[in-house]
Amino acid sequence: MGNRFTAKDFIFLVIMLALLTLIVLTLGQYNYQGGQIVSLRKSIQTLSQQQEIEIQLLRKISAGGLSIGRAAPAPAAANIRKTLANGDRYVYFPNPPLSPHNPYSRPDYAPGDWLVLNLDSEPNRIMPYVPQSLAAMDVQSWVLESLLTRNPRTLKFDPWLAKWYRVSKNGLKITFRIRRRAKFSTGRPVTAEDVVFSYNTIMNPGINCAPIRSYFNDVKTCSAVGRRTVVFTFKRPYFKSLEEVGGMQIIPESVYKFKKPGDFNHNGRTLVGSGPYILKSWTPGQSIVLERNAYYWGPPPTFNQIVLRFIQNPQAALQAFLAGQIDVDGLEPSQWKQYTGQPGFKKKYICYKYMLPTSGYGYIGWNLRQPWFKDRDTRTALAMLVNQPAMIKTFLYGMAQQVTGPFNPLSPQNNPAIKPLPYDPAAAEKLLARAGWKMGPDGVLVRHGVTFHFSLTIPSQFPLGQRMAEYIKSAFARAGVDMTVQPLDFASMTSNLNHRKFDAVMISWSGGIEQDPYQIFDSASFANEGSNAGDYDSPEADRLISMGRREMNLKKRMAIWHKLQAVIYRDQPYMFMFTFDSLSVINHRFRNTRPYRMLGLSEGDWYVPLADQKYH
Repeated sequence: MGNRFTAKDFIFLVIMLALLTLIVLTLGQYNYQGGQIVSLRKSIQTLSQQQEIEIQLLRKISAGGLSIGRAAPAPAAANIRKTLANGDRYVYFPNPPLSPHNPYSRPDYAPGDWLVLNLDSEPNRIMPYVPQSLAAMDVQSWVLESLLTRNPRTLKFDPWLAKWYRVSKNGLKITFRIRRRAKFSTGRPVTAEDVVFSYNTIMNPGINCAPIRSYFNDVKTCSAVGRRTVVFTFKRPYFKSLEEVGGMQIIPESVYKFKKPGDFNHNGRTLVGSGPYILKSWTPGQSIVLERNAYYWGPPPTFNQIVLRFIQNPQAALQAFLAGQIDVDGLEPSQWKQYTGQPGFKKKYICYKYMLPTSGYGYIGWNLRQPWFKDRDTRTALAMLVNQPAMIKTFLYGMAQQVTGPFNPLSPQNNPAIKPLPYDPAAAEKLLARAGWKMGPDGVLVRHGVTFHFSLTIPSQFPLGQRMAEYIKSAFARAGVDMTVQPLDFASMTSNLNHRKFDAVMISWSGGIEQDPYQIFDSASFANEGSNAGDYDSPEADRLISMGRREMNLKKRMAIWHKLQAVIYRDQPYMFMFTFDSLSVINHRFRNTRPYRMLGLSEGDWYVPLADQKYH
């Protein structure tokens, strides 16, 4: 779709509390997530009505928006967005839309040069759909595309690979017409059969992509009508139906066709799409290099190459930035405070500090199948033993905000009536006693013969996360809770989460404009390596999630999300912690870097004037 929550922004969250996407992702935009069936209302508002209401509300929190495609300007032509006589919504764009910050009309714009970024951690695979890191999703965002993108000013969905789309009045049928000139980097055209193949791959139970598959559980059929028309029908209304099917990454059947799902799951380094870049090389331990796609169906992108490096240590990454070895860096709060306070630093480099309503949050996730975390009182007590405001002040220099659930404090999904649990060790000890914990002879709590000793897994490559974990360990120890800190590389962490081999984990989720909580908090999402790794199982939460997914009226849906947030925060399946400021520094040779207020930086808008270009 072209929408980008950058790897650096996500990794900054990870630095705070351990791993983004974007994404998704993101993901990212996958910022990844089926559902319960509820009785449908006798009268359901149309998707067009829902979208108009959503736009009105989201405009209150954003005058900017999301960055979109990377194509150069196309000839002016009339776009159509209208409701037809039968009530269907029809949207037609003869040419793909441009980003509001697109650089092509600027007098000093010039194509060329390289963009050198840091992914922090090296992905173990870049195969579409299968579980992966935000680093992998960031690589994919330059290579893979989808049928739709989101207009950053109106927040409506605009055609991208599709030339037009049509949504039935009841929202249960969506038709896309693919652009005739759209083609993959192999030179083959993008067809309706490729869209069907992409959908069928995601829905194949043998493909290891349960988090993504959950978003498509309400799709009844996906069928090709001729070579360039594809039709999705739905079992029931779903508030993200257009976004999810329109945002699905399209891959070529001719490249990815498989006989056995295992062949697809383990093909980790194949990345072919219709986007402006192709995978040129992958040097393990050093970099991934992307170069221009000679068959790109739109005008050529700005940069000749995108170079993605793997520098895990934050201080090493900053030194690489200062030495000109990478072009962008996401700073830790201590680095921001130190360097931006130096005379001339902000004149020498482009510096941005901002908080996004689409940013994710850091948390400690409890494995609720472990005996220590089965009851709510114990989990609540653990949260009350940690002085989070002091952590924000001390470790993060005030550049973060405490969260009270899975929704960003700046998002309309967030319930502002919910206040953070207080730092109150005395009240926490009373809750632990009420939960049946008694102090043992060695100063560690015991209940029913089980000693309160567990391990907290954190990413091994981030010193700040280690320091924060050690602080939490000491806070727990004063109440008789014995926690050990277990640093692991990200690949091992991911494997342990997928196989539920952990006690507790410090990590982060990426965010979105409006998230579907099903992926993370519905009880059904525990199975098949779903994202509910801690096995949170609440009939009340399941019911509210199901209601919210079916509610097409935005204001009513927000009220449901507010109730859901109260239930989740009361139950404390996570120790919800912070959302963070984005702290970015950029090499001075780049232009047009202004971040969007909803999603931050979008490197697809950037360029370097010819006189300042470094790589030729």
